Amino acid sequence: MKRFFLLITFFLAIAAQSQDKVSVNKQEITIPIGKKITLKAEIKENKIINFKTVDEQNITEKIDLLEALKSFEKDDIKDNSIEFVFSEAQMMNSSLIALKTIQKTGKRMTFKAKIRLKGTSSYQPTSIIPIVSNTTSIEEWRDDIDSILLYDFQLEK
Repeated sequence: MKRFFLLITFFLAIAAQSQDKVSVNKQEITIPIGKKITLKAEIKENKIINFKTVDEQNITEKIDLLEALKSFEKDDIKDNSIEFVFSEAQMMNSSLIALKTIQKTGKRMTFKAKIRLKGTSSYQPTSIIPIVSNTTSIEEWRDDIDSILLYDFQLEK
């Protein structure tokens, strides 16, 4: 009987490790590596209180970060959309993991993040810089990350 429970626990742990779906809760987003997600934010008193998923795509190729920065076209749209791309990336012949963010709230957005390294079950805090509306923001890591948890979203004037 103990072996049966150990076996079940083992399979549940493996299933938890191999998360490949985006999870969007009221104020928390978990994005596995290789995903692009577009959200619509519900805002109340400069705080994002809820998200609605607009689109979700798999990313199979590494993002060229220099090209992503060059090709971005700034606009004045303020539709409360937020796009996250969490993927393997390439920058000047170096491989890394990147979170690309484009948000169109008309305000500067801050949030907190935790990353989960492959082969581990817990998330570790990491730093994220504030993101100006209608620009491309890119965060980079050289770690072998399998997902990122984003939370505590705030908007500033």
